[in-house]
Amino acid sequence: MNLILIRHGPAVPSGTKGVADADRRLTPDGRKKTTRAFEGLRRLNLGIDEIHTSPLPRALETAEILSRVLKLPKPKVTDHLLPEASGPSVLEILRGLKGKAPALVGHEPGLSSALGLCLGSAEASSVRFKKAGVAVVELQGGASPAKGLLRLFLTPAVLREFARR
Repeated sequence: MNLILIRHGPAVPSGTKGVADADRRLTPDGRKKTTRAFEGLRRLNLGIDEIHTSPLPRALETAEILSRVLKLPKPKVTDHLLPEASGPSVLEILRGLKGKAPALVGHEPGLSSALGLCLGSAEASSVRFKKAGVAVVELQGGASPAKGLLRLFLTPAVLREFARR
């Protein structure tokens, strides 16, 4: 199984007056940059076959863009990808998945923690996802964490460059 971890795109900054953290949406520029990054992701042909997302607007909008660009079914919403989710909580989603290449759209630090666990670390990964950044982990023996091999770790700028070519 290839697990694709994706951080939400650029959103209204945290702490913006009058905007609760749970209500932050992608900015117009964030939607544009995320769409362009996912056009680059499409060129990589990773075989993403299902999308799971945090219910918060910035992640849900990101997942919907991914769904539209890759022409996939509507994303499935799960609380396992909320901002306060731990790495183990993020990886709980893998239980019972039927897809061979699920994409999980969420937040930091949960995604970095999940990546670290997939790679055999008890700690969070030392890498941090940029907004609209993507990691691809090949999980050996199906959906078993701690037996993963990092195949790709791409910033949105690199993905946007793939879209240009």
